[in-house]
Amino acid sequence: MKIKLLLPLSLLLVLLPFHLTYGQEETEKEDPGKVSAKIYSNFNFGFNDDNPTTAFEVTRAYFGYERNISEHFYANVKLDIGSPDDLSAYSKLRRYAYFKNASIRYRNGNFTAWAGLFDMVQFKVQEKFWGYRYLYKSYMDEYRFGPSADIGLSSQYKFNDIITADITISNGEGYTAPQRDESYKVGGGLTIEPTDRLVLRAYYAIFTHDSPQMTFSGFAGYRADKFRLGSEFNYQKNYKFNFGHHRYGYSIYSTYIISDTWEVFGRYDQLYSNILENDLIPWNLPDDGSAIVAGLQFTPVKNIHITLDYQDWVEWADNGTSEPFIYMHFEAVF
Repeated sequence: MKIKLLLPLSLLLVLLPFHLTYGQEETEKEDPGKVSAKIYSNFNFGFNDDNPTTAFEVTRAYFGYERNISEHFYANVKLDIGSPDDLSAYSKLRRYAYFKNASIRYRNGNFTAWAGLFDMVQFKVQEKFWGYRYLYKSYMDEYRFGPSADIGLSSQYKFNDIITADITISNGEGYTAPQRDESYKVGGGLTIEPTDRLVLRAYYAIFTHDSPQMTFSGFAGYRADKFRLGSEFNYQKNYKFNFGHHRYGYSIYSTYIISDTWEVFGRYDQLYSNILENDLIPWNLPDDGSAIVAGLQFTPVKNIHITLDYQDWVEWADNGTSEPFIYMHFEAVF
C-alpha cells in the first residue's frame, strides 16, 4: 500500500480531530480523538578499521490519528515515513509515506478483533518487553521473520487473567505490499501470564505456497521491580518458499532500572541458517551472525528518551567482518 506523502493528506489528518459533522456534535465533544507522532533520530560513529564513519540520521517518523467511535469500536490510521537518506535497495521504498496502520478494532468484554492494516500481536509482545524499539527492532522484525504490520483479520480472546489466545489471517507480505496472489499467512499464538511478573508465549504461522513457509516462536519474560529479563527462540522453515532453506536463532535481553530517569540494558542475538545436502557451509552464511546491543537510557521528561549505546554485528563466516558502532539515540513521542 505505497502512498506517496501528499500535503492534502497531511492536512486532512491534522484537521480530523477538529471536524464535527452534523448530528454528531455531542459524540465528537465526548471523544475528539487524538493525533500522535513518534520521531526516531540518532548520531552514530562506526569504528570499523576499514571504513570508519559518522552520521546524523532521522531514521523514522510516525504520524497518526485514533478515535473511539463507540463503546465497542475504535479506528486508527498511522503513516510510517522513512529516511530519504537511506539508500539501501529495500529502503528505497521508504522514501514514501506508507500506511503503517489503517484499521478498525472491535472489543466486547474479553473478545477483541481487528480488520484492515494493523500491528501483528506476535511482534508486540516481544517488542513491548524489549522496550527499546527506537534503537533496535525485536528479533523477528530485525531479521525479517515476518512483517511487523500486515493486512488482514485478527482476533484475540482472554479466557481469564492467565491465558489469552489469538489467531490472524493476513496478506503475509507486510504493509508495503497489497495482496496480489492466493498466498495467505495464518498464525496463532497462546500467551500465558501465571503471575504479574512472568509472561510466556508460543506462536506458529504458516504462509501458504507450494513449499509453505512455517515459523515457530517461543518467548519467556520475567519482570521484577527494578529488573526484567527476556529470551526468545525463533525457527523458520522454507524461507521465502525455498524448500529446505531454514533459519533459526535466539535473543536474550535484560534491563536494570536505576531510577525514574536512568536504566541500563543489554541484548545478545544469534542468527543461523542450515547446511543444505551436498553443501559444506550454511546456505545463508553471509547473513548469519551475532548482534550485541548495550547502553544507558536517560528519560529527562516523560516521552523523551536519550540513549548512549554500543551495537555490533559479527558475521559467522571465517572471512566475515564486524560492524561496531557507538550511537546516541533520541526518541520523542507526542
